[in-house]
Amino acid sequence: MIGIVGGSGDFGRGLAPRLERAGEKVLLGSRTPRDDLVANEEVCERADVVFLSVPPVGVEDMARNLAPLLVSKIVVSVAAPIVFRDGRPAAATGELSLAELAARGAPEARVVAGFHTVSAKGLARADRPLHEDVLLAGDDDAAKTEVGRLAELVVEGRAVDCGRLEVARWLEPLTAVILNVNRRYRANAGVVVTGLGE
Repeated sequence: MIGIVGGSGDFGRGLAPRLERAGEKVLLGSRTPRDDLVANEEVCERADVVFLSVPPVGVEDMARNLAPLLVSKIVVSVAAPIVFRDGRPAAATGELSLAELAARGAPEARVVAGFHTVSAKGLARADRPLHEDVLLAGDDDAAKTEVGRLAELVVEGRAVDCGRLEVARWLEPLTAVILNVNRRYRANAGVVVTGLGE
């Protein structure tokens, strides 16, 4: 079972149908359960892999609040430190990445950072394939492998292991780069890593 905390947002609403179409069961969570949304706590109790899709300012607090339910669970941190300056996307990074803050909030979870270059708008167009790769970082190789398997159900490209969780410090700001590219070219661009072989 795949769970998405903060599943009412664009990312969760786009990711869920793609995973479901590939045969995965998905639960969407919210702080205010309604319709197809269940409580975030229920998501964490029932899911084996939990996507933490919440605003950047709430990542560590949300992880801390849910920590007792995330013990030994794979947690995918997808948030990016995006701010808008004069209407243009930029990144407001700190000493630690948001993924590292999630790991600090839920120290017994198996945190993987990823999906930062996958457009939520692109995800929402479920009928269109995403010809891109998904960049992942984390300290638990088995967790990265499982998140990579899920990523390759969503995109036409591959999951690329970028190293330890600290690498999320440089992965997360790539969201700002992609947003600016999309703004300039009126596109839903992604990233493809070349030269890796088959």
